[in-house]
Amino acid sequence: MAESESAHDDRERIANERDRVADERDDIADLREAATDARDIQLDDKEKRLASRELALDERARALRESVPDVVRRQQEAIDRSREVLQRAEERLVRAEASLHRSRAAIQRDDAEIQREVAESNEGDLEGHNKPTEVTGASEG
Repeated sequence: MAESESAHDDRERIANERDRVADERDDIADLREAATDARDIQLDDKEKRLASRELALDERARALRESVPDVVRRQQEAIDRSREVLQRAEERLVRAEASLHRSRAAIQRDDAEIQREVAESNEGDLEGHNKPTEVTGASEG
């Protein structure tokens, strides 16, 4: 019976060792599962942050795409206004140049008239100097 008890003890010891190894394997599996759960939670958080950033970037890109045509439109309107201002300024310049030409022509006409009057006056003076003058008593005095 000693042998049978010894075999029984060996079987019990082996069974206990198997249970202990199985428990260790279960503990390791539990640790792996916990680590996987923790990693999954971290990955889920990271994925949520990335999705949020992606959404924010998409919104910014959309806003930029929408604002570009608005900016271009405003710039085109400013260019059009500048062209209108330039056109009005050019028209004023043309009118001012025409006025200047008219003024110069009027000055030339006035100068010519003055020259004629001076010439006529000089001719009259020359004719008066060629005539003999009478000496009177009043002028001698």
